[in-house]
Amino acid sequence: MLLSQEVTQGVEVLSVAGPVGGEDAAVLQRAVARAVDVEPRGVVVDLSDAGPLSAAAVDVLNWATREAGGWPRPALAVCCAPEDLSALLLPAVHGCREEAFAHLDDRPEDQSRVQARVRPGPEGVREARWLAQACADEHGFDGDDLALVVTELVTNAVRHGTPPVELEIDTCEHCVTVVVTDGSADRPRPREAALTDEGGRGLQLVDALAADSGVRAQPPGKAVWAELPRNPSAAVGT
Repeated sequence: MLLSQEVTQGVEVLSVAGPVGGEDAAVLQRAVARAVDVEPRGVVVDLSDAGPLSAAAVDVLNWATREAGGWPRPALAVCCAPEDLSALLLPAVHGCREEAFAHLDDRPEDQSRVQARVRPGPEGVREARWLAQACADEHGFDGDDLALVVTELVTNAVRHGTPPVELEIDTCEHCVTVVVTDGSADRPRPREAALTDEGGRGLQLVDALAADSGVRAQPPGKAVWAELPRNPSAAVGT
């Protein structure tokens, strides 16, 4: 097996050439895991030039597809698989690389979604907080934690990111996902705030309230996201 890697549009592309035997499956698994760990927009495994895939290699690709999770976590897609393997691989199999890229940002169909462009300055932050509370009211859950997370993520993007700043709130039966994108590829860095500092604790607060959170590439910028349980008592560590 020959394995090459490149980054295109914030996507880690792994191109596989030649037969992938059982002994190659572990190498492929490590390569996929490393690609996901850098939190790209997604990972595409291109099998255009791949030879026969062993059962172990198919198992690795199916494992990776399940583990990747999808929006807002990095998604994984497989493209150009030989026809005789399509039935063995999970549904994320696409005919070409461009098609795989087009589906990396697909949202789950069972989510209710609100999207808004955030205006610069304090007005935009206030509007984003109001939108979060309205979303919570519409779906019938306590919106205090959601409003705090939206406020912190939007404030950070407005102060330190690059326009345009956009907010997305996705609501499903069990959780609410907040995604804030901006035009800067620089990732936020939590810092230790002194007791006398008025700010600097926003990301720590988000981590404390969220069940999961992360940053992913979203060229030309980034997407910062946090997932909250709809029932606060379901949060991690409670």
